[in-house]
Amino acid sequence: MKRWFLPGILMGVAIGYYAGRGTRSSGHTDEFALIPRALAAEQSAPPQQPGQTGAMPFGFNRPNLQPLAPDAPAQALYWSIDDIRKAHSELAGRAAQAQAPGRGSTQAIGGGSLVRVRARTHTMSMLYRAHREQPVASLTGVMSLWDDAEQHAGVYDFYIITGGSGEMIVGGEIAGRKNLMDQAGPVPGEYRGQPIKGGQTYKVKAGDWLLIPPDAPHQPKPDPGGFSYMIMKINVGVYPWNLIR
Repeated sequence: MKRWFLPGILMGVAIGYYAGRGTRSSGHTDEFALIPRALAAEQSAPPQQPGQTGAMPFGFNRPNLQPLAPDAPAQALYWSIDDIRKAHSELAGRAAQAQAPGRGSTQAIGGGSLVRVRARTHTMSMLYRAHREQPVASLTGVMSLWDDAEQHAGVYDFYIITGGSGEMIVGGEIAGRKNLMDQAGPVPGEYRGQPIKGGQTYKVKAGDWLLIPPDAPHQPKPDPGGFSYMIMKINVGVYPWNLIR
């Protein structure tokens, strides 16, 4: 009797598997996972509670927040090197005319529409870091030639340098590290400050790639002329997009 016990269980599992498979219209194995189907049912913002109005903390219900599913984009995207070089020149010109450094969460110069992708798993955009001859106040109030170092708990940062040159300091620890501040308060998992102590210096130029893992401090130090880059933020599933900067 015992020797038939395990085979009987295995046969029951197999019957259940194929019976369940027969109820689906597709044979993709990912359809057996509950998580993708659950994500597909979620919206980009949770329903507000009775009596709750206006924006939620950290932009949780902002209109342009990418949905969890379905993923995007649904079509091929192509950027020519000529358009990328043109965008680099435009960003450099915008930085030269700016009366103050970029603000937001990075102080980088952005606003270009050449690379702008938002998906469930990643985002892509093109930014520019300006070289300065005189110190300015960083996001954490440090008078410096350089933007603050950044540290993100929830994403990989994948850089493709698209123009110019400079240095990227990666790793180590951020001296005077502080939570990035938002209108809603300190943003969990997002840190800024400078300088980096104990990091590794990478000389970067147009065409170079750099992948920075989650929680690794990194700080740009552009050469004269600055540098531009395409950055892909890859969500590791630890933090929701509204907390990622």
